Amino acid sequence: MDLRDIIDLVIATLLFVVGLYTRLLFCIPLASIYQERKIWLKPGVKPLNIVGYSKVYLYNLIWFTGSFVGCISAILLQPFYSASLDYAINSVVEPVIGKACHMILGPVEIIGSENLPANNEPVIYAANHSSQIDIGVSYYLRRSFKWISKRSVVYMPGVGMVMVLGRHLLIDRKGKSSIKKMYEEASNLLSKILTDNEKGSIFIFPQGTRSMSERLPLKDGAFNMAVRDGVPIIPISIDIPDNLWNDIYPFASPRTTKITIHKPIAVATDSDKENLKKLVGDAIYSVLPSREDRKQR
Repeated sequence: MDLRDIIDLVIATLLFVVGLYTRLLFCIPLASIYQERKIWLKPGVKPLNIVGYSKVYLYNLIWFTGSFVGCISAILLQPFYSASLDYAINSVVEPVIGKACHMILGPVEIIGSENLPANNEPVIYAANHSSQIDIGVSYYLRRSFKWISKRSVVYMPGVGMVMVLGRHLLIDRKGKSSIKKMYEEASNLLSKILTDNEKGSIFIFPQGTRSMSERLPLKDGAFNMAVRDGVPIIPISIDIPDNLWNDIYPFASPRTTKITIHKPIAVATDSDKENLKKLVGDAIYSVLPSREDRKQR
């Protein structure tokens, strides 16, 4: 095999890999339809129709392909800006993708923006998790943060690049060593000075899973981190209108997704974790409709 044959083989292999990855960008969003469908089949929530299925697919297609293109662009342009690669992805690529995803669903209203901290104040944002929609609308806060997510998301086309290059905190839920490492990384992040004097903040869904109709209890992770480092928690309520996926927006009057930013809850290293969970949970659910309220909306 001569040099030309080797070059041709390498090119053919690269084209195959790129082609396979591109196909995955368009195929994996189909699985997201199944995941989202299960959430909207619960009592008190209107199930998805053909318009809803189409929008879930389009939302994820924008998310996956936008993440891929954004990460590649950030890598290629890195020699031309002074910020770190993860800062560029967190502050530019992710917000652009998040807002682009939500453009197909309608406007977002921010309530309580005066409660947002300055960029140089490390905090933990704790929000309810109802749907994939939560991820896109979180970028309307106009703050940089790191996600805490299960490690398996790194295998999602495009999105995995964002999670790795953006240096988000990944966790293997079944591994104690992984959980310990995540806490250490979170502690380092919350005390770290980032570009332009920004300190690291974390965004987490303490429910641990998604639900549109149930008020799920909050898990310990966010509160363990807050108490360990004495970092304040800002409760976030994300109210997604019923039938949002099924709306024919922009061809009809839009339904508005509302994000309520509650007052920060001070945390000390000796704070009672169970009391914190109650305070945060009460704040988050205080403005969200109950299952009965959803049935009447």
